[in-house]
Amino acid sequence: MIVLGIHDGHDASASLMINGKIVAANQEERFSKLKGDYGLPIKAIKCCLKQGNVSLAKIDEIAVASHTLNPVLLYIKRNANFSVNDWVKEQEDYWYKVFYLKKKKINYYKIFKNSFKKLDKYYDFKNLLTLYNDKDLIKKFKEIRLDCISKNLNFPKSKIKFYTHEFCHIYYSYYFYPERKNGIAITSEGIGDFSNGSVGTIKSDRYKLISHTKKNHLGHIYQYITLLLGMKPNQHEYKTMGLAPYASSYEIDKIYPLLDEVLKIKNLNVTFNKKPKDLYFHFKRAFHGARFDGIAGAVQRFIELKLQEWFLSCKKKLNLNRFYFSGGVAQNIKAAMFLNSSTKLGKIIVPPAAGDSTLSIGACYHSMHLKNFDNKKKIKLFPIKNMYLGYKNNSNDIENYIKKNKFNKKFIIIKDYKPEKVAKIIANGKIVGRCCGGMEFGLRALGNRSILADPRKFETVAKINQKIKKRDFWMPFTPSVLFEDRNKFYKNNKNLNAKFMSMAFNTTEFGRKNLKAAIHPADFTIRPQTVKREDNKSYYDLIKSFKKITKIGALLNTSLNLHGMPIALNHIDALYILQNSDLDAMVFDKIIVLKKKL
Repeated sequence: MIVLGIHDGHDASASLMINGKIVAANQEERFSKLKGDYGLPIKAIKCCLKQGNVSLAKIDEIAVASHTLNPVLLYIKRNANFSVNDWVKEQEDYWYKVFYLKKKKINYYKIFKNSFKKLDKYYDFKNLLTLYNDKDLIKKFKEIRLDCISKNLNFPKSKIKFYTHEFCHIYYSYYFYPERKNGIAITSEGIGDFSNGSVGTIKSDRYKLISHTKKNHLGHIYQYITLLLGMKPNQHEYKTMGLAPYASSYEIDKIYPLLDEVLKIKNLNVTFNKKPKDLYFHFKRAFHGARFDGIAGAVQRFIELKLQEWFLSCKKKLNLNRFYFSGGVAQNIKAAMFLNSSTKLGKIIVPPAAGDSTLSIGACYHSMHLKNFDNKKKIKLFPIKNMYLGYKNNSNDIENYIKKNKFNKKFIIIKDYKPEKVAKIIANGKIVGRCCGGMEFGLRALGNRSILADPRKFETVAKINQKIKKRDFWMPFTPSVLFEDRNKFYKNNKNLNAKFMSMAFNTTEFGRKNLKAAIHPADFTIRPQTVKREDNKSYYDLIKSFKKITKIGALLNTSLNLHGMPIALNHIDALYILQNSDLDAMVFDKIIVLKKKL
């Protein structure tokens, strides 16, 4: 049984499942170069099929995540195209008039018409761009999506199935790891097909929806406060989270009550306590004169405490102590850390990239889950061992590209190197990019599309931030650590899986001393990737070689991209980054491209 999963909303992606195993997954942004890209992920689909060595004719079903998508937002690719100014314009020119001037029929599309060059080119939007949130138009758009997917892929409609957004999140979070025990499945996000917050139980592989609401605005509050801090919603919430630990309790305490009064826990979910007219303008007025770090610290505390109250309520009423947490809010790793630190709660299971980018994988799992219960003959659904599910470099292509563009005149070319060579370069204080093997799927670079540096040297942080990544000064970096050395660096009391950089922990004294450049400098927390040789042999051997030189089994690891761009896809992207930044070298599977000393 072969299933092709598609997610065509923001962070569009495609995944390929063969006989219950995810064999390939790619995000469209890596090919289009538009971060957070929307729409039918044609290039990602083609890559998945090539990786799986199958044609569309061999596909038994295309599983599409989400019944409902807003055609206007998809056409203009809102989350991908919008600048901070565009987000503010949306609030002032649309939502202010809706909430405060009571204008109901404003043409949202006209506000942004002709603003962007990159628009969707696959779907038919005729007569769909007049209103922003008309239910009939959104229902009609599902039919258009079906027609266009069938037409563009030359695939029969009868074999294209749509699956519920929330359930795709849930089945992804449940089937991702091999340990599948009875528990509570919780989603929290901006909006799905029928909710922005849901609670259900999973017992003996069977899911049952218990509660859902459209008033769970945890995600929206964090989103709009990110905007009020001058950053992009739906992309830069991690920056708000990174800023939060710098805030003093004094500043947080002044702001926190203004947040806490808005939402409460009721009947297994989050709902309004004191409902404001809107969330953006309400908090803009409420926070007037407040310090930026205090705002970030307060909203982080608010998310943590409200989630804790919610989860404890679910535990008490459903009598289960294991949680499968997914949706956009689940990507707040510090909140997940806070929940897992509670002695009153059991394990909080959060899969990597728990937001919408993994909906295509969730659609595959959802499809096969239903078929397993409909048929007597079941297909085993395999967990995902690693996230190296994407495009893989071709060494011959890299060597030919280097020759054609005469890189040997500008750089030192080292062929057939050993891992000790790269480790020595890094130990000598150099910063290198690594573009090897299969590309990682999801938010995190896990060594194959990474920038690597010595984690002991704090001065490295400023160099990467200012001259390579152009990142905000307060943002921390993260380490990749040898699995066998993990307990030296951080405390993992609940034995949580830490190989995907999706969980955070408190560091040990040894970790704080030797990972100065790869932990949060304000609260000394760590978001590690543990590396076993069986998961990534060449990357493991590199870290092991670095340990032989330095006695530290870890490397600073951040994603291989320039600011505002998606993670690098291939050698062309990687060498562009090398030439347009202060990186010292780019490492491929068989070649090192090293800058000459000036």
